[in-house]
Amino acid sequence: MRRVMVLLVILVASALCVEYTIHRWRMLNDDKNRIGQELEAYDMELGQLQLEQNTWAEHSRIEKLARGRLGMGMPQRDSIIYIKP
Repeated sequence: MRRVMVLLVILVASALCVEYTIHRWRMLNDDKNRIGQELEAYDMELGQLQLEQNTWAEHSRIEKLARGRLGMGMPQRDSIIYIKP
């Protein structure tokens, strides 16, 4: 009778450990999926920011702003000063 009780306690403890392990695995799996979705969102945002950065750094845009806002232009050939090394 004592052996049966010990085996029953071991069986219940084992079942509880299995249930805890399954629960913990599900929680970790949910966290992994959530973090994966966040990573995808950050990757999309990074792509959009890189595209925006490329647009802002476009040579023609910078040249247009330099001419319009700052009144800059290409230097005239006779205004270039050559310095010998």
